[in-house]
Amino acid sequence: MSTYRWLASARGRRIQPGARGSGRSRRLTLWSAALLALATVLATPGPAQAASPVVFGSVDGGIRRLEHDTGRQMANHAYAHFDSQVPVAEMITVRTSVPWRQVSSAQPGSATYDAIVRWAQTIKARGGRVLLAYHHEPEASGSLSYGGAADFIAAYRRVETIFNQQGATNVTWVWQMTAYAFRVKSTDRRYAPKWYPGDDYVDVVGGDGYNWGSACGRTTGWTELPSFTDPIIAFARAHQKLAALPEFGAPPNSRRAQWLDNAHQYFANNQGILVAAFYFNKGDSHCNWVLSTQSEFAAFNRMLDDRTHFTTSY
Repeated sequence: MSTYRWLASARGRRIQPGARGSGRSRRLTLWSAALLALATVLATPGPAQAASPVVFGSVDGGIRRLEHDTGRQMANHAYAHFDSQVPVAEMITVRTSVPWRQVSSAQPGSATYDAIVRWAQTIKARGGRVLLAYHHEPEASGSLSYGGAADFIAAYRRVETIFNQQGATNVTWVWQMTAYAFRVKSTDRRYAPKWYPGDDYVDVVGGDGYNWGSACGRTTGWTELPSFTDPIIAFARAHQKLAALPEFGAPPNSRRAQWLDNAHQYFANNQGILVAAFYFNKGDSHCNWVLSTQSEFAAFNRMLDDRTHFTTSY
């Protein structure tokens, strides 16, 4: 276990939500910051300290096809609602069906509260660690009906608080935004810092990033991974957190196999701060990310087979 991962697992347990503001809490926060600064040095790959491999795989709904096409098993990133069963996966992204204000005010006996408790108890009972994100891409247009940034932050904190109260300490909390939110101007409503739940509530800074090319009617042109991933990692470093790509992808193109090989090198270079990456192997005729050629499968397998830098378990 790398120092980064140990600190991520212990982060929320030293200072429980609701304990902010006391002198003891401030002292613990300073001590945590000192430990994290030390971790930045210790987690750098070297002769005495190897960084943890990146958890690597694909997103639920496309993973089975990719496993069939590559002949490999890989880590799964599953999506679900709190009123559904708890998936078994290395990463789970979950949301409620009700507005965020209803989540942040959820009390024992309400359907929302009881559903969150059931999830917390199920994950706790399973043992082992899981990456868990609450309501991905909250700043995107698809989430407008749930509320604003302050509503999301309150709901996120409420969900994590309930998990902590249930003793589900085997959760690594992922704040999952779009990669674009880390690049817009500070005046933009989607600007990532406006949606940040706070250092005490986040273990991993996540961003869903895509090389759009001409997919989905876009005209942004062919882009390499660093163009949309560097800002995510920069934000994570600034807050002394891990980073992740809960979704990433590129559209069909003769350059896609090389793009994956370039991503391979980028992930390896950022091993130690990058904890997970999941390829979005889904799409349709309008918006397609599905890998389809033998050269692409071979490039993907080179990452899966590189056990120095990648793993399929968490």
